[in-house]
Amino acid sequence: MKLFRLPSLALLAAVLLFSACKGKSTKDLIVKKWKFTDFSGKEFEGMPDSVKTKMMDATMEFKKDGKYENAGMGESTKTGTYKLSDDGKSLYTTDEGSSFTDSLNILEISETKLVVADKKGEVKITLGAK
Repeated sequence: MKLFRLPSLALLAAVLLFSACKGKSTKDLIVKKWKFTDFSGKEFEGMPDSVKTKMMDATMEFKKDGKYENAGMGESTKTGTYKLSDDGKSLYTTDEGSSFTDSLNILEISETKLVVADKKGEVKITLGAK
């Protein structure tokens, strides 16, 4: 009878382990403060090094309530709202006081890394968890 219990317990343990390791959703992963770590694309070509250095000090914080703060890119902190597509592959941001919504593809997201690109694939930005 004890031999019967061992496979059952092993199966139960495997199911629990699999459930615990199940990946978080994009919605859960994006909520944190991110720091710019890399960027590429036409928009950045010819940009002075001083501006690039300032960009690397910038942060982007996505909050649970659907709001964001972008600090370090200018003299003031930008705020606004964000939304994720149902499939978690697109990020939409709207600066406070603006009616324009920026749309980005989420190329990669994990606990420590977020990579986004514009819809044309011409600009790519990598952020690391701060």
